[in-house]
Amino acid sequence: MPNKVLNEEWSDYDNRKKKAVDSYFFSCTESWEEDYLVKKIQKHYALPEAKIRYAIKECCNTVPGNKPRDKFVQCVMSKLK
Repeated sequence: MPNKVLNEEWSDYDNRKKKAVDSYFFSCTESWEEDYLVKKIQKHYALPEAKIRYAIKECCNTVPGNKPRDKFVQCVMSKLK
């Protein structure tokens, strides 16, 4: 399930991050990143925005430290199953 989202083009996200190295990590403190992920997920799955945001918040609380983008998206998608 996360493959559709992870295989999407993320260059606009990568370019918006402050440092190139940061582009591989999801920041739970940046609202634009949450908005970006919500739109990516909704592009492939007909899920309510509130449900996606709840899953993101849950993963922000359970994935420790820096949140590698691939692991974080996998966490969010597993909560949306």
